Formats: sequence, C-alpha cells, structure tokens
Amino acid sequence: MNEIKTSKKKALIVVGGGITGLSTALTWAINHDVKKEPVLLIEKEPKTGGYVTSYEREDYVFDTCQIIPNLSEILEYLGVDIELKSFKGYYMRIFLVNPDTEEVRVLELPSGVETFKKMLMEKYPNNAQEIRKFLDYSRAMYLELFKLKMEPKFTEILKMLVSCPKIVKNASKTFKKYFEKFKITEPDVIEIFNVFAEFSAIPSEQVVAIVPLSAMNSLLDGAFRPTKGFIEFPKKIEERYLSLGGELRLKTKVEKILVEKDQVKGVRLSDGEEIYSDYVVTTVDPKVAMKDMVGLDIIRQYNKKYADKVEKVKMSTSSMNLSIGLDDEIDLAGLGLDCGYNVITTGGDTYDRLFEAYEKGQIAFSDKLFHIGVVCPSLTTGGRPNIIVRITPMALADWAELREKNYKKYTEKKEKWAEFFIDKVEKYLIPDLRKHILVIDISTPATYARYSGSPSGAVYDMAPYPNNFGRTRLKMRTPIKGLFQPKFVHGVFGCLLAGIQVNDMILDRKIMNGNARMPKS
Repeated sequence: MNEIKTSKKKALIVVGGGITGLSTALTWAINHDVKKEPVLLIEKEPKTGGYVTSYEREDYVFDTCQIIPNLSEILEYLGVDIELKSFKGYYMRIFLVNPDTEEVRVLELPSGVETFKKMLMEKYPNNAQEIRKFLDYSRAMYLELFKLKMEPKFTEILKMLVSCPKIVKNASKTFKKYFEKFKITEPDVIEIFNVFAEFSAIPSEQVVAIVPLSAMNSLLDGAFRPTKGFIEFPKKIEERYLSLGGELRLKTKVEKILVEKDQVKGVRLSDGEEIYSDYVVTTVDPKVAMKDMVGLDIIRQYNKKYADKVEKVKMSTSSMNLSIGLDDEIDLAGLGLDCGYNVITTGGDTYDRLFEAYEKGQIAFSDKLFHIGVVCPSLTTGGRPNIIVRITPMALADWAELREKNYKKYTEKKEKWAEFFIDKVEKYLIPDLRKHILVIDISTPATYARYSGSPSGAVYDMAPYPNNFGRTRLKMRTPIKGLFQPKFVHGVFGCLLAGIQVNDMILDRKIMNGNARMPKS
C-alpha cells in the first residue's frame, strides 16, 4: 500500500482561486496571524481569477468580465488599491429592433439614480408617478440589504420584520410579479426594466426580484472598469494575500474533501497528497463540491434535506462570448460606444422564448428573435480598439461533446453562430463592422465548462430563482462542521462580499456583525 503524502496542517484551506476564493483567503489572512494559523489557497489553473481575468490574442488584450459597481468599501477593507475608471457615456443603451421592418429605436439610459428617474418621468409623463413609486420603493428595498443578517437569530428575525419590511414582503416574488404591482403600462419602460432583470440571465417572470433591483441600483450609482484590465483584480488581491503570508498552490487540483464523522478534515489532491485542516471553504461549482468532492451519501447521513437541495439546485445559464479586435480606422466613440452596455434585442417576450429553448437544450436565436449584449472596453480603459459581444442564454447542449469528439464540427458550429451575432451587431449597431475586424476569439459553453469545471458551463453561480435564493438557497454553512461554500450570487461585487461573509461566519461575526453587506461609508 502506497504511503500517503501529507503536508503541515493548515488552519484554513480554500478550494478555487477565483474572486470568491481570493477574497476568502485574503480576509482570513487579514484577521489571523498566518504563521500560527496558516491559510492555503488551491487553484487548478495556472493563474488566479477564475472568470475575472484578461488574456491576449495577437497583441489584443481581452477581458472576460465587463462592468462592476462601486467597490470602494470592500476594496478599502481588503487593503487592495485598484485604479478604476467610470464609463463616460450612458449607463446603457437598448436597441429595440422590429424584426419585420428592421426598424430600430434606441433607448438611452443615463447613470445616476436621480438622473435616471428624472429622465424616465419626463420622457413618459403618463406613467411618471408610477415610475417614481417603483424606483423610490426599489431603492428603499435595496438599502434594506444593509440591515439583513446572514444567519439571523430568532430575535433578529423579529427585528428584520421592522428593519427590512420591503425585503420580507417581496422575498419570494419574481421581478415580473413585483413590477406589476406598480401598474406601469408604457411598453418602453417595461422593456427597460426587463433588460435589468435579464442581466441575471433569467427572464423577469422567473428571477427573484431583489437580484435585478440590487444590480440596477448599485450600477446606477456608478459603473466602472479597472484601468489596467480585469486581470488587475486577481493580481492585486493575490499580491496582498501573499504579502500577508498566505500560501498559494497553482496548477493543483483537489480530488476529495476529507470528512471524518460530521467534521471536515482537509483535502486530498489529484496526486494523492492529503492536506489537513479544521476549516475548508469550497468556491467551485456546488454540485461538483458536494456530489463529487464530498459525496451526497456522506452529507445525507447528517442532513437529508441539504443533500436533496444539492441535487435540485439550479445553476445559471452558460454563454457565448465573442472578443473582437478591430483596426484603428473605426470610430467607436462616434458610434456612442463609450457607454456601459449596449443591448440589441427584438424585445417583448424575446428573452422568455430564448430561455424556454435553453431549458430544452436548444438554441432559438434567429433573424426574428435575438438578444445580444455589446461592450466596448477600449474606449474606457484604452488599448487597441475592441468590442465584446456576449450572448445568453446558451445551453451546454452538445457543445462539449462536439469539442471532444468532433472538433471540426464544433469549430463549424461556433463560427456559424459567431457570424450570426456579428451580422446583427453590424446591422443594428456598428455599420461595416466586418471590414474592421482583425482578430476574433470565440468562447462557447464548452469553453466555460472546461475552464471552470462546472458540468453545465454555468457563468453566474447558482441561478437566482425564488426557490433557489435568499433564505431558500443552498446555505454557505454545510451540514459538515467546518465546511463552507459561499456560492450564491454572481458578479465581482457578490464574489468579493461572499469571501468576507464566510469569514464572518467562521469568526462568529467578528468582521461584519453577521450582516449581509459591508456598511456604506
């Protein structure tokens, strides 16, 4: 029998070096003497960052993440200094396409909560008071998040009925159901707020209301990009973590999370090495962590309900992404692309129909039905001219199988769909786009599945359905003592916050007093 190789016991092991893992490991290092209570961060890829990074293709630098809200409170707490630039133009533009006539109407949305509200009320006077009530109520509900407790005690639950009445009242409502009560009838206004809901990659009639409302409010407060690209986030956090004495292992895969009775004991690596610890935080896909690394049979011994929840939990959709490098002859600023986000859509029930097909593993995009996001990073942070075209929902379907077994057919399929989406961008947003393209890099759901290890290629963690979020979500604290998984909301902000939250749980509320959010400065 081979002798098991072991390393010195750690106080904390973090599995996965994405933004959540980095935040978790750094927060531990900030709150401990790591010489006495060492922390180890393990990442299977050659670099940290996960879905938040940058990469090069033929002298072009492309980002895998596109837009973030104001993170000043969190970055200040973490001691991380990252230079951010705000988008100069509109927060968002929606290009509403009539697929029959090919006519386009453009809805331009300014940044700033009050500016945004004023614009809508003036442009749509018939619904002015309804718009004001919706935005004021939603803003108040968003601010209640700062009074929520992560693991409320009985007395705190009673207090939250008073301090967070709007969240309590609307916790199980979908965005569509929530929106309807304000009786807004203007089609354009309905379209605008549906687009905010669809940022979660779920239709408004299925996404829990608080998620798009939080995204809307936080991004209207300010939309930013790192000056040196999104790779700055993991690089700066990693540097700060290592400077405090944290340990990092790259190109290292965790095969098993070790459990003895109901207590976590550490991890086993793919080479057989075992590293022991009384605390393990996993930030990988929860289905992989709980089913493959721990084992549902083990979890079921201690909490059958939790094990059943793991089997039923829904992950987010996957995506298709086109990173396009352009020549210097194109006038991107003249086309108004110095804004946060551009959405080209056939509107109405488009996203519902695309999502219905996604749930069947089908692709429903057509000349009559499309919903496409376009961002131009270079106008904000410099570098060679480029745009990012992002498409959701896109199911994994046969993408991974084709990539593995018939690469030629896989390539043909991804190039066919890339051409389709470029055609729509050229037709409705950037005239003569094709003649300016020098480089194109295409990511499919198979790309995301391979890179992240997520079986479905999910790009946004657990999907925020009403029965999959908030008090009904898969809890951070698992039935195995010392084992946590802070994976329940997407975006850089949510990931950074989750790493702090899980440390707050371990340290018995030392950092945030059990609150769900960092206090506003």
